[in-house]
Amino acid sequence: MIAALRRPALKAGAPFVFMLISLSLAVPAQARSYPNIFNSKEIASVNWTVKIGSVVQWNAMLKRWQGGAPCENSTCTGKGWDQLVAKVRAVGNPMAMIKEANRLMNDPVQHPYILDIDNWGKDEYWATTFQFLRKSGDCEDYAIAKYMLLKAVGYPVENMRIVTVRIRSLGGLGHAVLVVYEGSGALVLDNRVASVMDEKLVRLEFQPALSINELSWWVHLPGK
Repeated sequence: MIAALRRPALKAGAPFVFMLISLSLAVPAQARSYPNIFNSKEIASVNWTVKIGSVVQWNAMLKRWQGGAPCENSTCTGKGWDQLVAKVRAVGNPMAMIKEANRLMNDPVQHPYILDIDNWGKDEYWATTFQFLRKSGDCEDYAIAKYMLLKAVGYPVENMRIVTVRIRSLGGLGHAVLVVYEGSGALVLDNRVASVMDEKLVRLEFQPALSINELSWWVHLPGK
């Protein structure tokens, strides 16, 4: 669960939102067109020094991940990683690989849902994929594991984002999903749902707050 998103949604004019806007640095549009996530207005930034929870957690996770450096201890393992990559690569086309990565990481037997407080003794902790393979995790850890698995088979990182959201039907509960851009649309990979979902089918359910990949991060405000 995303601790920073447990509170009710902020209004667009709230001081916190203006703080985010002032901290963000605009980046040029990428070569292809990316639909706005869940009908939101996106403000992009490459300022990685800001003290926003999700950005700090992402940076800390990437530092621990070290590009997939091998590890083997009580909290981290690379065992089985090569087999997971091979399974995803073997299915062939991009859409099939996205579905297979989602299926493998959503396996409730291999990867049961565990809150950060129970796993790490912290309210919020973004685990690396090898930490996830050892200890499993919660919503953002599933999303990160799928991101890294798809990256390992060659899916472009610019076509993926970890997205922190509030679930409207659950009173604004904090959550995180992976959004993958494929073709002209976007797909949602959610640890709560077995199937990959078209973003258009669930855009009313999610209120995005922040999205991030290794190239940039985005604040999301209501409206396009």
